[in-house]
Amino acid sequence: MVTRRSSKMGLSRPLLWAVLLHVVLILLLTVGIEWWNPEPARPAGQPIEAEVIDPAALDAARAEVEAAERASAQAQRDRHSKAAAEERRIEELQRQRAQEQERAQTATRERQAAEAAAQRAAEQVKQQRAEAQKAAQAKQLADAAARAAAEKAAQAKRQADAEAASQRAQATKAAAEKAAAAKAAASKAAADKAAAERAAASKAAADKAAADKAAVANAAAAQAAASADQANQISGYVAAIQRQVQARWRKPMNWPPGLQCDVRVKLLPSGEVISVQVVSCGDAPVFIDSVQEAVTAASPLQVPTDVRLFNEHFRNFIFVFKAEMG
Repeated sequence: MVTRRSSKMGLSRPLLWAVLLHVVLILLLTVGIEWWNPEPARPAGQPIEAEVIDPAALDAARAEVEAAERASAQAQRDRHSKAAAEERRIEELQRQRAQEQERAQTATRERQAAEAAAQRAAEQVKQQRAEAQKAAQAKQLADAAARAAAEKAAQAKRQADAEAASQRAQATKAAAEKAAAAKAAASKAAADKAAAERAAASKAAADKAAADKAAVANAAAAQAAASADQANQISGYVAAIQRQVQARWRKPMNWPPGLQCDVRVKLLPSGEVISVQVVSCGDAPVFIDSVQEAVTAASPLQVPTDVRLFNEHFRNFIFVFKAEMG
């Protein structure tokens, strides 16, 4: 503002001096001509004539001064208008720069959020792969157990078949000996007939015993196969529950690495969690709370629809939660 005031004064003074110079020139033009052309001396006693300044010239000079002042005022207004426009332009540039900075910051935040989401997705994929690997290992163990049970059942059946064959061979030998004895001594026909009947009864009993043993072996094999299938089902449901709880678990800060806990859960047939208790975790209350919260958040858990299987294995059961899975 001081600079503008100085500029106004600097422009007004030259204009004022110019106007004054014009007035002086006009006066010189109107009065000086008489000074350069002196009249003859008037006789004494005559009145002195005074030179009158032309009012029109004074009005013209005044008008010129006023015009100069108006021009100066207009110039001052123009400068003010240009300065205001320049201030508005600077403010607009600053506003645009602030908007660009805001857009850049927004883009940075969005990029950081995308990178964080990508990292979480990668961690989730890694976790799913680890879970799939553990599920495959569990299936391999179950398959091995099933094969072992089937082999045991087959071995029992072979043993039963061998014993039955041995008994049949013995019965055949006894019958042959009986027939030979009947031919050798007709007098012993009645005794031989009784012996044959006893041998036949013994053979029938042996055959029945062999058949019963084979039936028992077959039932054992079927039961072993059913047990293996049930073990596979149980392992599958337990793995599904572990995945549900793991998906809801939020790892606390500064948690002790390598923790493994037994989680006791009571459930309804619908899978709703009635109660949860984390045991065998040592002295890690924050970690225990996080596991209990994860189980509660994962409710309802995935349980079998078979009522007998649920009542026997899932109404009140314990599963293992491993911290390194997260």
